[in-house]
Amino acid sequence: MPHAADDTRKVQTAVLDGADSDRPVFLPYDHDDFDDFMRTRTREDFYCGTLLGGCGKQLTAKRYTDKKCHFAHRPPVHCRRARTDEASADHLYISQALARWLAREGQRDTDITYPDLGSGPGGAVEVRFGAGRRLIRVQLSHLPVAAWEAARAELSGTHVNVQWAYGPHGGLGHGEAQAAGQAVRFTCRTEGGNRVVYVGTQDTDRTIEWTTLDRCRLTDEGIAVPRPVGSAATVVFPLAPGSVAFTVTDEETTSDGPTRLLYQADIQPTGAAVVRARVSLPRSVAPPQAHRLHVLDGTPRLHPPGVPAEGAWLIRADGFTSLPTPTDSRWPGLRPAPVPNPAPEGRRDSRGFTAGTTRVGGEYGHLTPQEFSKLNRSQRRRYWQKVRQRSLAEQSAQAASGKPPVRSGKAFPWATPGITKHDVVKAVRGALVSAARRQVCVGWHTLAEAAGLKPDDLSDLARTSILVAVDHAAGPEGVLLSSLVVSSRNAPVPYFDEILGRIGRPSGLRPIELGQVRKTEQARAFAAYAHPPDHGSA
Repeated sequence: MPHAADDTRKVQTAVLDGADSDRPVFLPYDHDDFDDFMRTRTREDFYCGTLLGGCGKQLTAKRYTDKKCHFAHRPPVHCRRARTDEASADHLYISQALARWLAREGQRDTDITYPDLGSGPGGAVEVRFGAGRRLIRVQLSHLPVAAWEAARAELSGTHVNVQWAYGPHGGLGHGEAQAAGQAVRFTCRTEGGNRVVYVGTQDTDRTIEWTTLDRCRLTDEGIAVPRPVGSAATVVFPLAPGSVAFTVTDEETTSDGPTRLLYQADIQPTGAAVVRARVSLPRSVAPPQAHRLHVLDGTPRLHPPGVPAEGAWLIRADGFTSLPTPTDSRWPGLRPAPVPNPAPEGRRDSRGFTAGTTRVGGEYGHLTPQEFSKLNRSQRRRYWQKVRQRSLAEQSAQAASGKPPVRSGKAFPWATPGITKHDVVKAVRGALVSAARRQVCVGWHTLAEAAGLKPDDLSDLARTSILVAVDHAAGPEGVLLSSLVVSSRNAPVPYFDEILGRIGRPSGLRPIELGQVRKTEQARAFAAYAHPPDHGSA
């Protein structure tokens, strides 16, 4: 192990209330989220918990702007903790979620243990309830089949009812699904700076429908996970991993529910012909490019033609890998679109990408909306870098001269005493929720007024940062309130694409794709906050 000054490990999880506590905390990576995380805590609150396999000593939360925020040991360091990543406390999050859920189901006397399977705590969670005669065992680590069978026999002999559940991966869950028709699985995801517990049912075809524990019921057999309406009549065919390649067309991308997008594509399984189909991918996955050849990751699921697929084959997958070459002998029928030629940048560079300019003008800097819409993904990234450079250069020049700023907008108004980002974000979010309830879009005059500021107090950098903070709290599947914000010309704000990228959504989209995403998110926001009128009020 490294000595004190050399301990550079990125510890992301800790426990509260002491070394032996089972109350986990996850330290968000981003420095903006760090401030909210520490708002109700002190630097004395965190421990490298023994139930995390840690040393039990206190940890210090470290805030960084150039790398991930993380916990650090206090010297001297003599810790042999094996796992320190964001998933290293998932067994504690799962146990706490189960205890809360059982309490809501009327089972308040629960006992939680973490059996050591040879590599310390974390390999399994056992929750006993019903006077200790019932048991839910969540198997998270690998367990040989012989040991699994022995444990099942032992636990069944000492409890009236034992329900086995499994982590998101592993062969034991597959085996139980094949033998019993289904298996219950648990997983944790990072959402809004927290680890959120999900539970799902795996079928024999290895598909899993995830939901939250509060939607489940406790039955005599254990956790009963609800199934989507109509799922029993759905026929789904799993496809061999690495066997399906595809190229996307220029047709419009459409929504496939709140968390996925549909891409029109030509697909070809190995040894078969090319067919037209629709490919469903998570919104968090970067959009596939038309000039690349892609291979679907994991085990894709094939849905035959029917009403949900509108007469076309539908393939759902968790992601894809882009091949380095445009053709491959395994899929000879697929031909991607030609590589796009980059737009000439000579005159544009002199206007839009000039460092040292003392003024950042308008919503688009020195580009018109039409010019901005023509930039490709790489050019937009360079453009925003130059916008930031110009803004920071402007601040530095103004600070050095001691003169009042030429442009009243500050990079970040919370640099002013008495103004905090937390309060600004809270006020803006409240105004956006109010707009969603009224089913309208709003501009920065309304949002700035809600925060007690003037529109000129908010630079484009500050506006982007505020909306990123508003939408980041919603998690990867939440509605995007930033989709309701319009510019003074009643047009979409130009940094909406950047907001998508910074909260983990697909970004660098074509204008038609970006417009579709914005319309979809507006509809979701209006639906999420719609409420019937209060007819009882005078």
